[in-house]
Amino acid sequence: MNKYILVDIVTEKLAADLGMTAKPLPKEIKVMKTVLPSGKVRFESTLYQTKKLKRVTISKRNLGGNIAGTVLMMVSASEYDIPFTLVDIAFDSAEKRISAAFQIRLLLNDTKSTTEYVKPFASWLEKLLQLPSKPMSPFGEPGEFIKANPPELKYQRTLSDNYTDEVLKLTRQFFDIYRQVYKNAEPVTDAKRRSEMNAFRSAYNEHILGDDPSGKMLIKTFGQRTAALFYDYLVYL
Repeated sequence: MNKYILVDIVTEKLAADLGMTAKPLPKEIKVMKTVLPSGKVRFESTLYQTKKLKRVTISKRNLGGNIAGTVLMMVSASEYDIPFTLVDIAFDSAEKRISAAFQIRLLLNDTKSTTEYVKPFASWLEKLLQLPSKPMSPFGEPGEFIKANPPELKYQRTLSDNYTDEVLKLTRQFFDIYRQVYKNAEPVTDAKRRSEMNAFRSAYNEHILGDDPSGKMLIKTFGQRTAALFYDYLVYL
């Protein structure tokens, strides 16, 4: 099994249609490596940009050899309200399990955004929830901002690797829906909505590194400076 198969799925489903253009990254965060008591840790990231997305981040990670996978994050360009979108597929060869995370976080939590960006995934999510699964062990306790502003769509579970084909099929379907959502997205021209969207971006960027368990893990593993640089280039809205 290719533990980084999400990279191939993104290339298959998004690269051509979205017109992804590679962007440079500082060497400090392009490849991040360290050794922990649990084993070697490696993150390898690439950054892309499209007309409507200022960040398409693809990070391959390997945690101690047994656990490996890919995280995809997509952040809209400043004039669009396309939600922050995260897909994380990883494989644990020792436990013979697959972990899957999907997240859609609206920039504007209103009826218009919910209709355009969350409802299209409703039937897809129902199918995913039908697969036997267990809650994923959290990296840590989220901060108050994350608790007060949960994503509007969130799936974070582990499954037996017997369901790998089903998970990957549904992952491809997720991107089929996302492509249509992306195609339909228009710039936000209403001044009030634009102001509210920018305010959420600012608040999110102010709090997310310290509130996000993944950010805390990066700080602990690679240090404050490297973690802050990683979020600046690859995560912030």
